Amino acid sequence: MVRALTFDVGNTLILASPRFWLLPLLEERGLRPRGDVRKAALEAFRFYEDHHLEARDLETALALWRAFHRRLLEGMGLGEHAEAVSAELVARWKDPALWPLTPGAEETLRALKAQGYRLAVVSNWDATLPEILEVVGLKRYFDHLAVSALSGHAKPDPRLFKEALSALGVAPEEAVHVGDSEADLLGAEAAGVRALLFDPLGENPKALSRLPAVLDYLP
Repeated sequence: MVRALTFDVGNTLILASPRFWLLPLLEERGLRPRGDVRKAALEAFRFYEDHHLEARDLETALALWRAFHRRLLEGMGLGEHAEAVSAELVARWKDPALWPLTPGAEETLRALKAQGYRLAVVSNWDATLPEILEVVGLKRYFDHLAVSALSGHAKPDPRLFKEALSALGVAPEEAVHVGDSEADLLGAEAAGVRALLFDPLGENPKALSRLPAVLDYLP
């Protein structure tokens, strides 16, 4: 019997692709990328992934985000604007417009909560995540936040999942994890948790493309 669900955040509850949060901001300023946006994003997120466990406090986390934004903008061919725009993005880090929700995210969490499921976040993120989830209106749905930088373990390490399971008071077989990456699948499997692969862009035919569809996979 499933009693709990855990959720990844980036590209699961929040849309991480720059097309949803950065390109609109650049367009407002009359700036257009001159480089490969997808490649720039992959490289910037790889840098973030390599360093996010060090970002255990807000000061370090915001410095990491500033470095991330600079790398992203430079990769997009906007190096001359990288310093100013990255500084603005960090100054606005609590602006919900910079953290667009995946369609159906709040609707899905609200429905699960109403049905009595216990919910937790299991995310590779830095110390900013609790406040980000607060400003986008999702934190209230979760009984626990297992955040890698605050826990010291990053997916696919199963210890991040085990932390969430312990906090929720459920056995591995009583939980389902929803996430977008191989690290989600491997980490959940190693912890004994069934995982549902999610793709908000609908590019992976083996993944769910709508969050409300998660409810259809529960007994």
